[in-house]
Amino acid sequence: MELKVLVILPIIWALVDSCITPLGETSDCVSLYDCPALLSAFENRPLTSTVISFLKRSSCGFEGYVPRVCCGPLPQQNDEQQTTRRPRPSTTESSSSDIDPVDDEDSYPAPRNQCGVDTNGDKIYGGQFTDLDEFPWMALLGYRTASGRISYQCGGVLINHRYVMTAAHCITGAIERELGKLVAVRLGEYDTQTDIDCSDDVCADPPQNIPVQSAYPHPGYSDNNKNRRDDIGLVRLSRRASYTYYVQPICLVGNERIADGSDVYVAGWGKTLNGKSSPVKLKLSLPTFNKGRCAEKYKTLGADLIEKQICAGGSFAEDACRGDSGGPLMRRKPQGVWEAVGIVSFGYGCGREGWPGVYTSVAAYSNWIKEKLVSTNV
Repeated sequence: MELKVLVILPIIWALVDSCITPLGETSDCVSLYDCPALLSAFENRPLTSTVISFLKRSSCGFEGYVPRVCCGPLPQQNDEQQTTRRPRPSTTESSSSDIDPVDDEDSYPAPRNQCGVDTNGDKIYGGQFTDLDEFPWMALLGYRTASGRISYQCGGVLINHRYVMTAAHCITGAIERELGKLVAVRLGEYDTQTDIDCSDDVCADPPQNIPVQSAYPHPGYSDNNKNRRDDIGLVRLSRRASYTYYVQPICLVGNERIADGSDVYVAGWGKTLNGKSSPVKLKLSLPTFNKGRCAEKYKTLGADLIEKQICAGGSFAEDACRGDSGGPLMRRKPQGVWEAVGIVSFGYGCGREGWPGVYTSVAAYSNWIKEKLVSTNV
């Protein structure tokens, strides 16, 4: 079963309404994938801040969970508008001399008054392009390949100054054999093609590139388990992450049950429907899927889902796909606080109609997470 990761650009059921593009032209409000003019933006790398801003301003609403855009041509860009590219600072494995001392605070998930901070206030969520400060807990996991370069192929989520939560299959098994050793975590990323990320004349801090000190997959996980049970793990950073406006921890969900059809969210840099990875952080809202019906479907594939797994999605192209395995399934509480409720694990294909994605339940492993933080923060 292939590694399953994250995608976030939905398509279908485009309703045609009249709208005005950011350039002032009358056009139709349609699915992004029914608008070749805007879709062509992904052919050019890096996406400039001007183009990103234009794509955001082209949004014209939703039909259910499907975002639509006011379809029109992209603005012409001159050389002065191009975003300056500078090489990323390299990240090497940590040595004993650059490992931070133990801090007792890191033996526990971030406290409720210091996690899941919603920097976007009451903004409506559900589009595909994030803002610079959305989901500041998102992490990218970097692997040292045979050629010596670092390849970012999994996602994760910051839960305190020192630890990132991810999927077990992102830190052990096939990924190590086929890609390389996990050596780095990047926090505060937005556009992977630029050193300094800007949007609408606002620029974020440079990403924090932190070496990995150690990684802890759940002992029950095995690549041989078709249902990917116990697909959860923790990554300990060699030094503590600095909390900023663009780097914050997420809260972990409590023990309450999440009702079928609840709105949840995924985010990351995974492949879009046309097969290209987005350089810009994307997001998608989707509903949780009835666990019994989900289990019945996956049983036909020989995967017996367990109680510690969650299903979500199930509509064509609305799913997590290749690019951010290990990233979080999130929900926003009425108070505006964000919680991690699941971890991207696997699915059948990518965005296949009627087939929800499968996520590891965070609540089911809360005791393991807390015990592991205490026992490894020594």
